[in-house]
Amino acid sequence: MNKLYNHLLANNTGTIEDFLKNKGSGVLDYIIKIAIAIILFYILRTILKKLSTRILKRLDKRGVDEIASRFIINIIRYGIIIFAIFTIITQLNIVKEASIAALVASAGVGISLAMQGALSNFAGGVLLLVLKPFKKGDYIIIPNANVEGTVEEIQTYYTTIRTILDETVKIPNSQLTNNSVINKQGNETRALIVKVSVKYDTDINNAKEILRKIIDDQEDTLDSGKDVFVEELGDSAVVLGIMCMVPVLKYNSIRRTLNEKIILEFKKQGISIPYNQMDVHIIS
Repeated sequence: MNKLYNHLLANNTGTIEDFLKNKGSGVLDYIIKIAIAIILFYILRTILKKLSTRILKRLDKRGVDEIASRFIINIIRYGIIIFAIFTIITQLNIVKEASIAALVASAGVGISLAMQGALSNFAGGVLLLVLKPFKKGDYIIIPNANVEGTVEEIQTYYTTIRTILDETVKIPNSQLTNNSVINKQGNETRALIVKVSVKYDTDINNAKEILRKIIDDQEDTLDSGKDVFVEELGDSAVVLGIMCMVPVLKYNSIRRTLNEKIILEFKKQGISIPYNQMDVHIIS
């Protein structure tokens, strides 16, 4: 039994010694290469971060659009980092070039299929910066998303908008490039239209005079562009409308105030706002 144990111990000791002699130096060399790669990566990232900050400050001093400069610098910085990672890996012989090329080719197909939305948002961000349908500080309206507000930043995948209610909304860039966007170009006013329905037997001229008095008495409305009109002859009511120009930041508050004044004044004057109704004739 002791002879067998000594024999196995001698064989295993020889195997370990052979492994350390043949493979040990390779493993240690591989660990050193990985450590060097990590150190080089952190050094490069620190340098790029400081360089990006300096370039941004210089561009800001020269009046370059902040959104465009940040977007482009981020793309360049991340592109350099990715390229540097592959270069460090190949130069240190951590992974062979052929293996990386095959990995990138196979992963590219899968990533492109899995990230169609992200890629479309990225392409949309590039189009927004190239075509410049709006810029930082512009007041835009996106009817399909039911969002409106001031543009704060165009990022890689999203555009940040500050609404009138002081909410931060991030809209995907593809939604801005594939749908209509109304740009007020920093205008301080916009049109406000309020619609109200009345019965068909209502005195339309009297109702229009009431609406005109309400709009004339409303504060923070411009004198030009005011109008009272018949918008539509509906199935169960006549739809009246009023239009005026109001400050952008007071749009919602004025709209709510006008709605409240209209309903209170109509009740006071005995003008009814009808429910949706249908006349049914039964033939025996």
